[in-house]
Amino acid sequence: MRLPREGAPIWFDMLVIPKNAANPEDAHAFINYLLRPEVIAPISDFVGYPNPNKDANDKVSPAIRNNPNLYPTAEAMAKLYTLKPLPQDAERARTRAWTKIKSGT
Repeated sequence: MRLPREGAPIWFDMLVIPKNAANPEDAHAFINYLLRPEVIAPISDFVGYPNPNKDANDKVSPAIRNNPNLYPTAEAMAKLYTLKPLPQDAERARTRAWTKIKSGT
């Protein structure tokens, strides 16, 4: 992955718990476990992707944590932006396309 000099859209990966989850306490416990520095750092190393726990940074391999394309500098962060919502018809088309990709149809 490489960040363009001009900037790029920023995105967020996240763990969520559905509103009607059968065991939200277990889901919270699992998320809390995953975010422990000693647990999330090796995951970052394996997937080659940063994690949100700053306390895990010293446990992440230098090749990952020192890569400015994965952990952007303040200068690069200033050029990142969020995408604006699409018009409803375009959003509907994107949702249908993504559904086809996920379902393999």
